[in-house]
Amino acid sequence: MDSIHTYQYTIGVVARRTQTHTETLRVWERRYALVVPGRSETGRRLYSEADIIKISLVKQLTDAGHPVSALAKLSIDALRERLNAPGAELLSKKPGKLSKCRVLFMNESLRLRVGRDLLQFNDIEIVDQTQADGQSVITKNADLLIMDLATVNQDSLAKVQQSMTETGCAAALVVFNFGTKLAVSQLERAGIPCIKGSFTAAVIHRACLSAVKPSSTLGAATARQTVVPPRFDAAQLARVAGLSSTIACECPNHLAELIVSLNAFERYSSECANRDDKDAQLHAQLGESAGQARAILEESLSRLIEIEGIEI
Repeated sequence: MDSIHTYQYTIGVVARRTQTHTETLRVWERRYALVVPGRSETGRRLYSEADIIKISLVKQLTDAGHPVSALAKLSIDALRERLNAPGAELLSKKPGKLSKCRVLFMNESLRLRVGRDLLQFNDIEIVDQTQADGQSVITKNADLLIMDLATVNQDSLAKVQQSMTETGCAAALVVFNFGTKLAVSQLERAGIPCIKGSFTAAVIHRACLSAVKPSSTLGAATARQTVVPPRFDAAQLARVAGLSSTIACECPNHLAELIVSLNAFERYSSECANRDDKDAQLHAQLGESAGQARAILEESLSRLIEIEGIEI
């Protein structure tokens, strides 16, 4: 076997040389058999120089708008011909082509949890932090920084803003487990949406869309406002909904019931099956509309609770 077809490169090396995420390489192998890597004695994937050449050509063509399904079975020569064909470079400038949101995970554990599912969306590209001499090097070519913070406190805003400066990201998203309302509000007012607790890849996808400038095919619907996280939990809403028999005004009761319904619809929209990109965008818009309506009603309920002196 000549050197160009010798299996010698790990998937990490291939990812760096072709600027293709490792999960994308696995998806292309599993779904389209783009290349079939060899295996080491321990079962690790090993790629040849020919594999790297083919993957690099496919990456350039998919970035220009070609579907990978139409490229997977082509030879290297055929891929080069298609890449060099007259007018091929214009594909990437087609009006209405959806720009990809380049996402950088600051936490490897979070990327492993949602990265694979996030790649189902064609307008998402996950950017790796590069490695040099065993050290992680911050990349500078991502649009959205996703940070996993166990707790959100008074120092979180400065920490996120510093990370945004270091990575060159213009937008950020925070995933957290615990935090004070004041600290979360500080992040939200700074334009950094926060997601608490469990979430789906669709929720992350909606946040990613807000970091990408809308293309002409999406129109104004894509330029959506960031939806704030729920202000009341299920137990608090249940207590307010049960106050109708003890106070004269039933408005808190009705507002709580409406918020519960909107919460449910918001979750339903994020979990609803998507047939294609257009369907995904529609459900994202429905979910965000419900979230915006929920936030407005939560503000009204908060004022009523204060005026009525209700303890929750």
